[in-house]
Amino acid sequence: MKDRKTNTNSVFICIFGFLLGVLVSSFVSISSFISILIIFVAVFILIVEKVLKKGIEKEVLFLSLLLFSFSLGALRYSIKDFHKPLTPDFTGVVISEPEQKENSTRFVFRADNSERVLISTDLYSSVQYGDRVEISGKLQEPGIIDDGLGRPFDYAKYLSKDDIYLTMSFAKVEVLSNGHGNFIKNGLLELKSSLIDKMREILAEPESGLLAGLIVAGKGAMPKEILEEFRRAGVIHIVVLSGYNLTIIADFLRTIFGSAKLSILGILFFVIMTGAPATVVRAAIMVLAVVLAKMLHRNFSAPRALLAAAFLMIVHNPKILVFDPSFQLSFLATCGLIFLSPIVERYLTLVPTKWGIRTILASTIATQVTVLPFLIYSVGDVSLVSLPANMLILLIIPYTMLAGFIATIITYLSPVIAWPFSYITHLLLSWVLGVSHYLGNLSFASIPVPIFPFWVALIIYLFIFISVRRFQNSLPHSASSN
Repeated sequence: MKDRKTNTNSVFICIFGFLLGVLVSSFVSISSFISILIIFVAVFILIVEKVLKKGIEKEVLFLSLLLFSFSLGALRYSIKDFHKPLTPDFTGVVISEPEQKENSTRFVFRADNSERVLISTDLYSSVQYGDRVEISGKLQEPGIIDDGLGRPFDYAKYLSKDDIYLTMSFAKVEVLSNGHGNFIKNGLLELKSSLIDKMREILAEPESGLLAGLIVAGKGAMPKEILEEFRRAGVIHIVVLSGYNLTIIADFLRTIFGSAKLSILGILFFVIMTGAPATVVRAAIMVLAVVLAKMLHRNFSAPRALLAAAFLMIVHNPKILVFDPSFQLSFLATCGLIFLSPIVERYLTLVPTKWGIRTILASTIATQVTVLPFLIYSVGDVSLVSLPANMLILLIIPYTMLAGFIATIITYLSPVIAWPFSYITHLLLSWVLGVSHYLGNLSFASIPVPIFPFWVALIIYLFIFISVRRFQNSLPHSASSN
């Protein structure tokens, strides 16, 4: 038993050391030579300890493992961060789905010499994923974006996580040929486009845009003015395809149908419908780890599954730890589902359990609490109407997505047959839009936060962590374990 505990502690120290190495390297440059040197030092300490004392003390073992794993984390980051600057060729392939922004169409271009460039071109450009194109324009290196409120955004680091180091605005794009992308991804994007077309067939704007934003397209499908109302009302997260959406979907399916397998199928289908972008795939891995943990029950811990999923994702791409808000929100939302949701549910005794209303409400509140400090820190304002807005909206979001999805699928057979589901979806979407419009346009709906330092967010999360631990320790051991 003692050896098992030591082995478990060693694993956690290795994971902690690796993540610490990635974290430090995200802000301070650590050369590969230094990382390799520390690795040799850690191994040397273990060898000397073993030879001189015929054994290894626990403290020495943990210190060596911490140094070793820290250096591996720093080394992994330096490998990911290494980039030999090249002038990209001006012919290549479109490797991302073009996104229509306010006045432009944006996509990722992979040049023939493998250099990637973020391209912004004409709003009505006909370019598609997989097109071979020729571009012309001025190349630029992304830098720091200052929002004027003292919250600089390192756009260069954000793009570098996807191996993009150059941008080109107002580019001229000439399509040379089609069909050079991955056929699987191309099929998924065609499915996504088809679903959005069917949504527009059964619903008018802005309801169709909101439904598409909830299910497959994210906030890119919605008008700017409605997004601003959602932001002021504190419900913008419902149209950001991330771990929050997937968490709610998984918990809804598990509650209604009582089957973790249906939750897994629902998540996988959601990923397929969205076209499997990297942000949604990362969120899906995070949530699937927890669903599988709950399904297997014995000798399988949901927190450990979440930690393992996050660790493997960071090993694959260490830059997501600091520079990918989607990963951070996915992790926080899933932590809320695992740790805080059961606690919140215990205090909702007045809420009925029928149709899983209490569980869904608890999950909603828990995920809101865990993501709110990060959102305030990153966005820079506080919605004073966020709590009532979320209480009025989030409870019906899973039903809205379900009814909308059923209506969209039936429309392939007949819009007439889909009418009942379309009407229900219309009513639910109208409620969401009405609540966000009314609350978002109140004069006191949102107030700016002058500067919300990162250490304040850490203190808030520390307080949440301590509160959860104290609650768990106050329960009997068996209940705490469950």
